[in-house]
Amino acid sequence: MTTISCSHAAVCRSLGFLLLTVCCAPAAVFIPNAARADDDEWRGDIQYLTWDVRADEAEAAAAANSDGEVYLQPSDEKCDCNACDSCGYGGCDYCEAGMVSGWQSRMMCLCKQMEASGINYDFAATQFYQGVTSGGIDEGFEYGGKIDQFVTLDSGKLGLWQGMTMTMHAETRFGRDVNFNAVGLAPVNVAMLYPKFNEHDTAITGLSFAQALDEEVLMTFGKFNALDLFYMLYPQTGRGVSGFMNASMVVPLSVARVVPLSFMGAGALKLHGKQVQGGVLVYDPHNIPTTSGFDELGDNGANIFGFWRFFTELGGLPGSHLFGFSGATGEFAALDPEGFVIVPGQGIVAPRQNGSWAAIYILEQRLWADCCNPARNIGLLSQWSIADEHTSPFQWTGNVAIQGTGLVAGRPQDSAGVGYFYTGLSNEFQSLLNPVLDLHDLHGVELYYNAALAKCFALTADLQVIEPAETALDTAVVFGLRGTIAL
Repeated sequence: MTTISCSHAAVCRSLGFLLLTVCCAPAAVFIPNAARADDDEWRGDIQYLTWDVRADEAEAAAAANSDGEVYLQPSDEKCDCNACDSCGYGGCDYCEAGMVSGWQSRMMCLCKQMEASGINYDFAATQFYQGVTSGGIDEGFEYGGKIDQFVTLDSGKLGLWQGMTMTMHAETRFGRDVNFNAVGLAPVNVAMLYPKFNEHDTAITGLSFAQALDEEVLMTFGKFNALDLFYMLYPQTGRGVSGFMNASMVVPLSVARVVPLSFMGAGALKLHGKQVQGGVLVYDPHNIPTTSGFDELGDNGANIFGFWRFFTELGGLPGSHLFGFSGATGEFAALDPEGFVIVPGQGIVAPRQNGSWAAIYILEQRLWADCCNPARNIGLLSQWSIADEHTSPFQWTGNVAIQGTGLVAGRPQDSAGVGYFYTGLSNEFQSLLNPVLDLHDLHGVELYYNAALAKCFALTADLQVIEPAETALDTAVVFGLRGTIAL
């Protein structure tokens, strides 16, 4: 009899790759101009970090001084220091004139001209230096990065018909990460899962079209990026390039079995003012971040995802409750350990099951906001999900996070957050791997501080402490630095 042995590190890393192959994380929808919660708030986020520009900036650029620096004129609105306590928090200091270099001013003018013509272009380059300082599978640091490019076309401004928006998201991944060096079931750097985990690659992960039928209803179709949906609904999730980095803190992982990282689909969205309130998507179950998706379209049934968001107010502060459900009609690998068989010439073959499902609930509540500068605020976000334990390794997941912006005097754009997550593994998944690994539920804590060091550069320090699913592993402590340049 031949004995096969392998290290815990090899088994756990293989387990992580297996799960990402079988199950790929949450859903996505385009981000139409009309559906943006608030354009200033959207562009104030890390990957869209920008600054206010006068409409006649070309004239301001012409007034550059001898050093090539351009002094932009301040906004017409002035802070009242005697009536507002926001000085030093984005109040009086924030209203003062900014200063940028000549080439930045020219780039700003060009972008404004493109935007007026119906073409929006946003670029962000994010670099990571992250490692396991103790515990986990393997200790050590790795360097890697992402480049995100967004192009949005507005048919009306382009001289065509009104209401059509095209959104493209292209991603480039380079370097290495420690997603499977810490723990295998809670990727510590969700941004590095795109376009293809553990590979250098460039791909269009989202290319969608939307047509506004009226002020409240949008029809959409195309290729959707998963993290963009959650970013559209909840910008504080940050897509891993701002805010939290661990996948368990960014998205409800239980939906991973039925909502791929990138997929083809079509549906409708209902707006509430400028926020998305609800929607229905019918989509293909294949994960297609690096392909067009047409070759496999429709050959394994279809999935449907529906959600509705109830907007509330507590103590004069806004909040919301989102309920969502995703169902699948296709064939999936089942986790029943008694169904696995050995077929000569094929090896171990997993049993198949028709259909799968997942349900989610997301709570959002503003806890505090500066009455003079609403950008200074503290908010609560909590995501909960449950899934079919016969097909999903994650039977249920939950997290709760508190995030704040502008909490330090003189640092109006800085943000910070602390969060806790818990992942409950399905009994069938634990039984399936029990001969090799002794597993239990995993949980962890993440803290970050994001410092806006310049108009277009932010540096984040991130700390994660995770209790792994495998009992043989020690508690993993993960520290990372993240730098984002956005133009």
